[in-house]
Amino acid sequence: MTHCGILPSRKTEFRNSFFRCYSMIQLSPRVNNPAVGTFFVFLSAVFFSLGGFMIKIVPWQSLSVSGVRSIFALITLLIYMKLINHPFRLNSSVIFGGICSASMSITFVCATKMTSAANAIILQFTHPVFLILILWLFYHKKPDKKAVITCFIALLGIICFFFDKITPGGTIGNVLAIISGLSYAIMFQMKQMKGGDFESSLVISYILAFLIGLPASVHETVHTPAVWLVIILLGVVQTGLATICLSRGLDAVPPVTAALTSGIEPILNPVLAAIICGETIGPMSLAGGVLVVCSVLGYSLSQIKQPSVPG
Repeated sequence: MTHCGILPSRKTEFRNSFFRCYSMIQLSPRVNNPAVGTFFVFLSAVFFSLGGFMIKIVPWQSLSVSGVRSIFALITLLIYMKLINHPFRLNSSVIFGGICSASMSITFVCATKMTSAANAIILQFTHPVFLILILWLFYHKKPDKKAVITCFIALLGIICFFFDKITPGGTIGNVLAIISGLSYAIMFQMKQMKGGDFESSLVISYILAFLIGLPASVHETVHTPAVWLVIILLGVVQTGLATICLSRGLDAVPPVTAALTSGIEPILNPVLAAIICGETIGPMSLAGGVLVVCSVLGYSLSQIKQPSVPG
């Protein structure tokens, strides 16, 4: 009798606990709490960092990986948009954002295949520097001395990567990683663009990446369960959930705070690639990485500590 009475009680307790947890994480259209926003940006960086070793271990061409993973990323995104009742919008800003997002995704995959995961992710992490330049050149927001110094130090770090990678393939990969960083910087501005819509731009981005990668993907011959598992994880987690978390984080967190929080990505990415894929990080690349990451994070931290100025 006691035993029979305990089971329903435990079931009820479990059910109540489940709904309490669900109510805490249930999706609302926007995130307004800065602490929750910071957590989402951090989670996004962790998901993004999985790309280095996952892309390396898939025996497919770069465009094939980018294209096929985009299918699963698109499915994940559409489910998310349905859950929050987010409509698809189409205008020139959304299309521009989609092109930039597709450029970021494709060039990063190509860079990861053509150079080391460490080079690819750290060179992509120049996006806060590009963001400063974009705001200066196109929005007439003149950078302060700290921003100029940050750009100079980051440039030195980039030069270190080119000295460490003397093969043509490595050099091209490094250039693609920098282009990925520029595209990533524009992505951070998509929510501030007139008529911009982050999620709708991602839909266009994933469709573009799929169409561009389709011709290459039909010629792939390795279709083992392990390969498809990694591709699905790349699409659902490393791309789909990562960009969703970034979008929700940017609702409540300023770009500089997001840049600081995403600093975990260029640290985790090469570490995971070194552990799983056996990559080595050369001394010049290591020095360049320290310069790029420290300069960008230092600038972001100094901006956060500054008191906000109204208007």
